[in-house]
Amino acid sequence: MEYPSYLQGGIKDQKNSRDYINNSSIHVKPTTLINLDIRNFYPNIKREYVFDIFKNFFHFEPSVAEVLTKLTTLNGKVPQGGCCSSYIANLIFYSEEFKLVQHLRKFGWRYSRLLDDITLSSLAKIEDEVSPIKQIAGMCRKCDLKLNNKKTKVLHRVKGIASLAVTGVWIGHGVPKIKRHERKYVRQLVYVCEQKHKSSPFSDEYHAFWNQVSGKVAKLQRLNHPEAGLLRDRLKQILPVFDEHGRNSVIREVKVLCSKKANSGRIGFVKRVNRAYYALGILSRTEKGLAKSLRSDLETNHGEMPTAKDYWG
Repeated sequence: MEYPSYLQGGIKDQKNSRDYINNSSIHVKPTTLINLDIRNFYPNIKREYVFDIFKNFFHFEPSVAEVLTKLTTLNGKVPQGGCCSSYIANLIFYSEEFKLVQHLRKFGWRYSRLLDDITLSSLAKIEDEVSPIKQIAGMCRKCDLKLNNKKTKVLHRVKGIASLAVTGVWIGHGVPKIKRHERKYVRQLVYVCEQKHKSSPFSDEYHAFWNQVSGKVAKLQRLNHPEAGLLRDRLKQILPVFDEHGRNSVIREVKVLCSKKANSGRIGFVKRVNRAYYALGILSRTEKGLAKSLRSDLETNHGEMPTAKDYWG
């Protein structure tokens, strides 16, 4: 299945990242911006619409479509977090969305949908903002879905660019950016991380906090902010490490895993092996030789094990 470019989020795409940042780049420097939200999206995608996708979009025989529907729904609905759920959610409007997008483009609207977040923007001033919202609401109703009116936002450039944001990214200028106060907040988090490192670089709390801060710095890097490189260098100086207890726990876990069979490739075991590889990466910061030896043992016994991400791929 090749998804159209206006569908963002929950799609593996080797050529173009379908994430919230790429989604925001579709709508940079808007004159008019409309943000819409579909209410309780996943729980309201009923099995009858999933069956319709398999039968009438993919053209499976009804009996096959029924089996596939049972495999991808739970209690008659699409479960949030299911390995197939985001792909199904991106196809829910297959019979209407493409035609609607083409229609909106004729009137100067740019359209994207990141699962349950729908964004419309225009480079030119457009007087009629109600009509496209009604058309999108109509598309949703055909699948028994509704817009969350409390989250509907209509923004205009003439009233200021500070509020012009899509999926958490500011788009007031020609490229997506993070606003100044948010960048300041990330710098503060890096400083706090440095202070925590002085007292507890071994604790689980510090490991979790460092990962959280690292993710925010990665967002700055993804958006090519100049300060991102310096912040990343500072984080490299305070990497989480293990104390003696943590070191011994990793050794024990690798030995236990190596004593077990692949356990039929169950996802719980896959995740456990993946976590062990991650822990060995941390251990290698202080004991490269030991970490290399343990990694070799793990690869000998479970070298064919996929990552959790590949398992669902």
